[in-house]
Amino acid sequence: MRAQKREPVLPANSASHLTDWFFEIGPTSAEGPISWQEIAAWSLMTSIDLDPWEASLMRRLSVAYMNQREEARKPSCPEPRLQVDTEAARNRVEAQFSGMMSAIKAGLAKDERAG
Repeated sequence: MRAQKREPVLPANSASHLTDWFFEIGPTSAEGPISWQEIAAWSLMTSIDLDPWEASLMRRLSVAYMNQREEARKPSCPEPRLQVDTEAARNRVEAQFSGMMSAIKAGLAKDERAG
């Protein structure tokens, strides 16, 4: 997407304070997902008292971020929230299906001639 200078279409964020906090803490540490100690230190230094579910969410977001970062390196990884051109997709599927049916028909015709 970057090479084509396109921005992904992202869903509305009704809890932007949580994502702001997540990126303030840092989505990952050098060795893996953010640690509980890093979350606690951030909370202490910013005087933001996280509820237990918020602290847990920060940790889960970090793990998910790391997993997706690794997955995104694979060529087969789909673009996030890619807007699909349904007409083009339909045409590709139709062409693939037609090719498959032609191959099946050719195989059947070959079997009939051999049999």
